Amino acid sequence: MSSPSGSSKMRSPRLKALLIDLNGTLHVGSSPTPQAVQAIIKLRKARLPFIFCSNSTKESTAHLLGRLRDMGFNADEKEVVTSLGACQMLVQERGLRPYLVMSPSAKEEFSDMDHIGTDNDKFDSVILGLHGPSLSYDELNNAFRILKREPLSTSSSSTHSDSDSDPVLIAPHAAMFQQSPATSDLPAGLSLGIGPFVRALEESSGVKAEIVGKPTKRFFQLAMERIHDLYPEAKEGVDIQEVAVVGDDILNDLGQGARELGLKRVLVRTGKYRHGVENGENPPDAVYDSFADFVDELL
Repeated sequence: MSSPSGSSKMRSPRLKALLIDLNGTLHVGSSPTPQAVQAIIKLRKARLPFIFCSNSTKESTAHLLGRLRDMGFNADEKEVVTSLGACQMLVQERGLRPYLVMSPSAKEEFSDMDHIGTDNDKFDSVILGLHGPSLSYDELNNAFRILKREPLSTSSSSTHSDSDSDPVLIAPHAAMFQQSPATSDLPAGLSLGIGPFVRALEESSGVKAEIVGKPTKRFFQLAMERIHDLYPEAKEGVDIQEVAVVGDDILNDLGQGARELGLKRVLVRTGKYRHGVENGENPPDAVYDSFADFVDELL
């Protein structure tokens, strides 16, 4: 059943917490989606627990936070959980020395880790981020050679660390495309995501990537842990089936991990949304024209 605006409404008990996608849902590029800033203000006034969940790999969490504030979203650092942050946690937990294929801003996410590899170090892993200049043939070939235990320079016989463990390919996410704002060269529309580059390295090296961001179960669990930290009352009073993830990408925002956990899945018709995607094998629980429309009905 559809609402007058063409949005399918939630048919479930009242939601008690939200995991909110950023690019494509709250904003596209540096422009908020319609009434999104006001919708976040309404959620704060209602004291409804929420966390911003981003798969962005173009910039550090600190830079992302600054852009959110510039757009009018009064976001706190603790309210933002990112796939790059999840990568950093994984590196820390395993003591990895990754080769970072990403923007200078994104590399800042790892700047305080003393065991991160440099040009003169041996690497045991590769992490990809979406940054055109960094995804050159030379950089991707370096990543490939690390995964195949081939040397990067004439002064060494191998790039790999002294560990006997196999090289690791880490991907913040594997989205095949994204919604891009208009530029001087291209109108707004879909553009390549990091997924094709992840797939290329997987196929060429034979190393299966570990995906750490949305829509993995672990990423959503990290987001829920953050909600419990920020809203202690939610730890006992919120059932996982009373939590919704809201996004514009039915696969990479609302995909397998969300379904496995039993999260409610809300799709918005902004960002990379294209007509009819909600009619596939795993339809969302509800569809709204915008995030603001969803919040208006929720509250």
